[in-house]
Amino acid sequence: MKIKIKTIVFFIVLLLALYQDFPLVNVFGEIARSPIIFLTIPMLIYILMHQKLILSKYMRYFIYYILYVFIVTIIFIPIVYYLNGSFLVIKENIVLKAVKLFVYPFSILIFYQFVYILFSSGRNSFDYFFNALFSLQVLLAVYLFFEVIFLKKETIFASFLHSDNIKYYRVRLLTLEESWIGTVLTIFIFIPVFLANYLEKPKKIKQKIYVLSTFIFLYYTFFSESKGYLLLIVVSVLPMTIQYMYSHNKLRNVLFIGSPLFIPIAIFVVIILQKNIDEQLHTSITFGTRLTSYLASLKVFITHPFGVGWSGFIYYYPEAIRDVINTSWVSTLNLHEIKGYLTTTKALSTKTDFFDNLMYGGLGFIVFFYNFFVKRYFFFSKFRDTNLFFIKVPLLFCILAGLIYVTFYIKYEVWFLMAFLDVLQSQINNRISKENENTYSS
Repeated sequence: MKIKIKTIVFFIVLLLALYQDFPLVNVFGEIARSPIIFLTIPMLIYILMHQKLILSKYMRYFIYYILYVFIVTIIFIPIVYYLNGSFLVIKENIVLKAVKLFVYPFSILIFYQFVYILFSSGRNSFDYFFNALFSLQVLLAVYLFFEVIFLKKETIFASFLHSDNIKYYRVRLLTLEESWIGTVLTIFIFIPVFLANYLEKPKKIKQKIYVLSTFIFLYYTFFSESKGYLLLIVVSVLPMTIQYMYSHNKLRNVLFIGSPLFIPIAIFVVIILQKNIDEQLHTSITFGTRLTSYLASLKVFITHPFGVGWSGFIYYYPEAIRDVINTSWVSTLNLHEIKGYLTTTKALSTKTDFFDNLMYGGLGFIVFFYNFFVKRYFFFSKFRDTNLFFIKVPLLFCILAGLIYVTFYIKYEVWFLMAFLDVLQSQINNRISKENENTYSS
């Protein structure tokens, strides 16, 4: 019974983490686009009831960063009031806006700690997680299959699961838009394969996992229109996969034999990506919005290297956008969406986690980003264990996605992955310590 309950808990938490277009967003605002926010209080109660609060070093990095941005936010409230002559910036109270922006990292902090404790409580937590992940992988494969069938039809597939009834002609699963899917799928494609090998599952189960993961990857990649996803496949996933196969004795022959198949797939992805970029470079709202927002974020960072907090962001970011728009660099791009940021604080963001936080925390964020994200990748890269390839791919994908084209505010599957890797790293370090002790004793 205990096994079933813990598997169910993992299944529910992970399912809700990847569900990112919850209809209650229409009632409570953007924070409610993920149902996880409604579980924050129960999760906090569970954490407080836990006999021993376990704070990993990554958890401490997170707490330090939130406190740092909080202090910067407090400092910039009077500064913005002095410069603006009011607490209202673009019809938004900077104090209330700062509180709203604080809720996101605070809920992430609670979620991260909850998942970490969930993994840390019990020796067989990875087994429970694997069972839940495998079940959810099957569900995703089925959902993806039917969504593609209804893709170009007027009928909306499972419209009741989304926040509106507007037809969306691209794959998005349980998210708001397709650009959010890459982090979800890479986790559900590669982590099950890693766990199947790490936990030494029976051959039949491994084969099922391999087939499911391959199907999801190829099926989605073929129908994907997400430029960010295709770009990261070309620059990160594909080279890492080729390197992995080349270093694996059994797969090296498969690589050479399968080259006639792999090369056309790679060329197909590159052609589709180049075609999308060529057709939409000067007409797509996406390119104009993102390039302008990146430049505006860098301008705020250069002029305020220690960040402007959640309060100063509302004042300085629109000002930086206005300056960038008036330059010749972006004059040929579609700036319709980004110009809207000058009149409302709704959806005011760079659309990337890195550049948003670069304004919030400045150099403090860069330190946090390196310690919290990049050092993890370095840790798993120093081992020769080829199975760790299935850890590095989704980790690198999430890092680059957060740098290029997606925010992590409600991307709880990313924070779930980070909590999982936190526990995994502890297990590996403990194993190495025991091996060293045994070597020393002998």
